Amino acid sequence: MKDARFFLMMVALAAFALGAFAQPPDTLWTRTYGAGGTEYGYSVQQTTDGGFIMAGYSSSFGAPDFYFVKTDGSGDTLWTRRYGGMAPETAYSVRQCSDGGYIALGYTFSFGAGAMDFYLVKTNSAGDTLWTRTYGGTNMDIGQCVRQTADGGYILAGAVASFGAGSNDFYLIKTDASGVAVWSRTYGGTGFDNAQAVEQTWDGGYIVAGYTTSYGAGNHDLYLIKTNSTGDTLWTRTYGGVWSDYAYGIQQTTDGGYIIAGATASFGTGTMDLYLVKTDPNGGPIWTRTFGGMGVNDYGESVQQTTDGGYILAGYTDSFTGTIDVYLIRTDANGDTLWTQIYGGGLSDQGYSVQQTTDGGYIVAGQTMSFGAGNMDYYLIRLESETPPVTLTLTPLDPPIQVPAGGGSFNFNLDITNNSSSLYSIDIEFNVTLPGGRTYPVLLRTGISLPAGASIDRPGLTQFVPAGAPAGNYTYNGYVYDHTTWEILAEDHFDFEKLAGVDAAAHNLGWSLFGWDEGIREQTMLPTEFAAISTHPNPFNPATLLSFTLPQAGNVHLAVYDLSGCRVAELVNGWQEAGNHQIAFDGSNLASGIYLARLEAGTNTATQKLMLLK
Repeated sequence: MKDARFFLMMVALAAFALGAFAQPPDTLWTRTYGAGGTEYGYSVQQTTDGGFIMAGYSSSFGAPDFYFVKTDGSGDTLWTRRYGGMAPETAYSVRQCSDGGYIALGYTFSFGAGAMDFYLVKTNSAGDTLWTRTYGGTNMDIGQCVRQTADGGYILAGAVASFGAGSNDFYLIKTDASGVAVWSRTYGGTGFDNAQAVEQTWDGGYIVAGYTTSYGAGNHDLYLIKTNSTGDTLWTRTYGGVWSDYAYGIQQTTDGGYIIAGATASFGTGTMDLYLVKTDPNGGPIWTRTFGGMGVNDYGESVQQTTDGGYILAGYTDSFTGTIDVYLIRTDANGDTLWTQIYGGGLSDQGYSVQQTTDGGYIVAGQTMSFGAGNMDYYLIRLESETPPVTLTLTPLDPPIQVPAGGGSFNFNLDITNNSSSLYSIDIEFNVTLPGGRTYPVLLRTGISLPAGASIDRPGLTQFVPAGAPAGNYTYNGYVYDHTTWEILAEDHFDFEKLAGVDAAAHNLGWSLFGWDEGIREQTMLPTEFAAISTHPNPFNPATLLSFTLPQAGNVHLAVYDLSGCRVAELVNGWQEAGNHQIAFDGSNLASGIYLARLEAGTNTATQKLMLLK
């Protein structure tokens, strides 16, 4: 019954999505994790091995504890771990650290100074505990978000009732690499103030988001605090209306501003709607958007800027199917909807964390009552990339193309781009489809190295058409193949016409193509000197573009290292053609900090400092 309802729901929602917006990406797989009890998944991150780490809590094996699930890239479980004592513990945030291990923050009733305390757990890459720490006082203190900082330590955010000015205050704790507190700060007024998310900013300070009843226009308002590197307040902002409005996620955007995810009862169409707020670097609102329907439980929990400058927002909704479902929304840079999609079954299913993966797809974590082994299970959803891994674009110049009866030529531009995070070895083929349907080969190049983010650009290619070619309509075809499997990765086509009649032959070059690897025009466009590596943007979060120039073809090695000298990414290692090159570097799976990009080309070397701030 659950499966039948899920099928009908997905068909209806797919039709809705197609009618209103763009097509959402296909689901590659879904997984549930748990046993006979209750599991809540609150946080997910792609790991450097291409798999995923997920954290929350589980009650299937005794008292509720921190629960880690480590998977491979297909979502298959590699290992699970529990952390805690005899009383309940819950993890709300997990991140992979620069040493390959993991850091998780939540709360504990088993340890610490009070009824509830911040609980920080550090593990190695296999999930074995290295150390644990508690923070707080005699009352209820709850940790919500942890991030590794550029100095190798950690920043923790949550709510504290043991200290501060009101019944609950924002609580920010900075630790060293061993979890020892360096400083702590409380922020808020006499009301209830709860921090939900924190990020280190480009200037070394911090941005903290949550909600407040101490300030603002309504019952609850979004509350944003910007601090310096020692936690001193630089400015605060509130956002919302006369009813309750909440912030649950935040990220600094590439323009230096911020994107905030939450929920609003003050605006929108229903009792509660997902709420997206974009600000400038000083917290001034640029735009706000609401998403949802007429339901009462439409909440935005997590947001990330995508590599194209837009945003991916995850949460849950009860507006569309009569029950609560995972709700995913993709917007452009202005917050306008590109597509929406829901996931779930006949019971309650919620999304709490979303991240764009290195291949341009998405990973969504939450919990499900509709599927799985127990009352509630971890729910992991993997979506494919919206962008093909490799794209080919053929652009004819001066269309429509008409070749005289005596033969002639036409020009077109070519661009091949590797949009993925993997190096491809590709074969490239051009052919023409003749009026009778047969194809005639024009060019084949094999075993070309196309690194992640790299492009092959050929402006003004010249294709000759012989006088003996029959009159009629032709199609010019371009194909890019995977060199190892001959799978078609990309293709493009355009039409041209060969005119009828009898004219003197214009040339005897047959179906020759000029400009790919021969011809004076291409050679004169080559650079004459080695250019040092550069990057933009820098600082960046999470991706940047590395640029360099080669005066002549040769072997190139481009890699990124951390400050200890460990290589964290290899971007290029092989033969590269002369010209200008741009390579994308995605630091989504790395901790905030300083990295070094090193380029070796022949006898030339260049180094560029990169600053990743999450």
